[in-house]
Amino acid sequence: MKGFLVNVATGDRTELAPVSMLGRSQECNVIIPDPRASRRHAMIRRQDDGFWFFDLGSFNGSYLNGARVTAARKLAQGDLLDFADNHFRFEQEGGAFDEGEGDDLGGSTIALIRSTPVIMLVSDVQGFTSLSEKLPPDDLAQIIGGWYGDCEIIMARHGATVDKFIGDCVLAYWTQVTPETRLSALRAAGELIEACARTQSERSELFDSIGQDFTVGVALHVGKVAYGGMSQREFTLVGDPVNLTFRLESLTRSLGQQVIVSGDFLRDWSDGRQFCEGMGVHQVKGRAQPVEVWRVVKVPA
Repeated sequence: MKGFLVNVATGDRTELAPVSMLGRSQECNVIIPDPRASRRHAMIRRQDDGFWFFDLGSFNGSYLNGARVTAARKLAQGDLLDFADNHFRFEQEGGAFDEGEGDDLGGSTIALIRSTPVIMLVSDVQGFTSLSEKLPPDDLAQIIGGWYGDCEIIMARHGATVDKFIGDCVLAYWTQVTPETRLSALRAAGELIEACARTQSERSELFDSIGQDFTVGVALHVGKVAYGGMSQREFTLVGDPVNLTFRLESLTRSLGQQVIVSGDFLRDWSDGRQFCEGMGVHQVKGRAQPVEVWRVVKVPA
């Protein structure tokens, strides 16, 4: 699966990387030499089901087929992207799981699969439906787009890989489960909360006007998953621990907590308990056995 952006005016065709930044900065994969474009204006991410487009909180906005982008949008063949007066056409070659992208052995495609313990982080914007109803599209686009950008930066700073964005939710992971990596995961979770508080402070009048805060829930879990997947070029996480991490994040609302971790996250890491407080066992949707849950009371320095 390959994706391309074609500059409608010049015909220049750029192949998209797994994560492509678009903007005025010379560091971007696709440079938009226009003062009306933000330095980091937008992002296109290749995920396991195709290419997804994200506005990164740009001031003048991004438009997909004439409509302003206010949340993540999956791109389709021939979609038109507009940034001020700069027009691009999206083109895709191959489907999400085409044969021929993996290792070829005897005419068969062999996917690269590893079964390994990983640390998983799921974060979700709380009250997103309400925000969508109450906020003007331009404001919603800047807030959610800024959150996408914060997630990318924070995860990269702490050594995590963003597996995918799903609407207003992000799944990221670390392939090491050492004490040092678990500390990094806790720090990343804390920075996600801080980023939301910063957005809340910077746009306080807007949030006060709708009577709603900008918050996210974060869940951390350790489990053994199938890592890899569909080709040499597309890696993802597969397994029940992934589903459990999403279920744990949903508990943040009912428990009134912003960051929670599973008992498995702290198992074999007794030093980690100094940052957490036990909340007992809780039932999660779709599972017969309850899950041990801890709330994070202090982020490691």
